[in-house]
Amino acid sequence: MSIQYFTVAGVSTQHGVTKVRFANDIVSRTKLLAKGGHSPLELIELPKSMTKAEACQHLLSVGGVFEQWADLINETMGKKSGNTTAPKVAKAPAKVKAPAKTNAVKQPKVTVAPKAEDEDLEIEELKQIAA
Repeated sequence: MSIQYFTVAGVSTQHGVTKVRFANDIVSRTKLLAKGGHSPLELIELPKSMTKAEACQHLLSVGGVFEQWADLINETMGKKSGNTTAPKVAKAPAKVKAPAKTNAVKQPKVTVAPKAEDEDLEIEELKQIAA
């Protein structure tokens, strides 16, 4: 996996969800995010090409409007640098192999026909005789 470098970084909010954003062209990225309804939208040009983790560190050092999103920027920086404190997801359990098929004889399905009304009457008559 090659390391990507960016020249623009910042934050934007859409539908109440704020995310850290990275790009290489501030004009086209601003237009795209604004068209998508991102507001507020705070992007700055970085002093040099930076990785996502470096860009997050720069945003924190700039302060100003980015101070209110310091927790989000720190979380993103941790994810991008591989130092995340998020809980690790447990490994999925191993698949259980199905038992081997045997040459067992399949039992035919037995369906029971509903009783006719005449049979019900005969049973009632037998009950009366027995009593």
